[in-house]
Amino acid sequence: MIYINYKLNSYTDFLQQIAASFHTTLEGNTLQVPEAFGTGFFKVLQVNEEIEALVYNVNVKKDLVFKRERNGAFYTLVFDVLEATDFIFKIDNDTLDDVGQRTTALYLTSFLYDIEYVLYKNANLKGIRILLPEKWMQKYLQLSANENVLEKYINLKTAGIWYRPVDDELKSLLDDVVSPGDTPLLFYQNKIMHIIESFFSWLYDEMKVLSTKSGISKTDIEAAQKIESIITDDITAIPPTIKELAREAAMSESKLKKIFKIVYGQPPYEYFQKHRMQKAMQLLLSGNYAIKDVGYTLGYANLSNFTLAFKKEFGKLPSDVVRKGAK
Repeated sequence: MIYINYKLNSYTDFLQQIAASFHTTLEGNTLQVPEAFGTGFFKVLQVNEEIEALVYNVNVKKDLVFKRERNGAFYTLVFDVLEATDFIFKIDNDTLDDVGQRTTALYLTSFLYDIEYVLYKNANLKGIRILLPEKWMQKYLQLSANENVLEKYINLKTAGIWYRPVDDELKSLLDDVVSPGDTPLLFYQNKIMHIIESFFSWLYDEMKVLSTKSGISKTDIEAAQKIESIITDDITAIPPTIKELAREAAMSESKLKKIFKIVYGQPPYEYFQKHRMQKAMQLLLSGNYAIKDVGYTLGYANLSNFTLAFKKEFGKLPSDVVRKGAK
């Protein structure tokens, strides 16, 4: 097991510590994981004069423990995709025990707390960490007017409700950022700023209904999060029935629908349907699929039903999207 204890001042310094632990050196702004420790890379990107990002796509052969001590005035926006049987994430003395069930997560952490990550061998981890200085947050996110928003978010610490649901657009952005290659820096900068904007737009919307959600127990929130993970795990498959989902959540069907709608803004099936149509839009815009192929891929035996569902979500027909993309 490899222990990496650090105080986060910059990702360049942090990457130097990882390189020392791996008994290797950096190649410019990139650390290639030595074969003895796994495969993949860590890379530092300068988003602008104030924001730094760490991009990674690794498979580890040894257990890794990262322990960050509270330090400086930084917030960290984390966007991870994890494939592992075991993973531990701690904020101070609180352990977040649902990360292992949730392979994709977008969330914010604060410099106010010690944080520990335990990544076990054979885990695959890809993602991005974005270092946001407190002064940048105040200046560009107008925290002087919305300071209570961030304060309430941070005070909740490991409450699962404050994970930003990850849709296909966000997944696509992350895939673009972590893909290896010699892509121009401006490409990465635009993608990363889009992720930042998406998260904080969502956060402010969530805080508007904080008083509504505050009456829900953490157990109920975690149950809703579990159901969200189930119905979005494979967007091409029809989700389980409400009865089956309620059994998974260990609550009544009426309570599940109520809790899920409060947490995610829609009942379970409508939430699934929205994500399914977002996937349909993504496939159509790629230009690689015919309309009927998209419909069949997403579980529609009847193409007319797919067309009606698509128009209900976007206000236009699939054929309109295909024609526009062909121009």
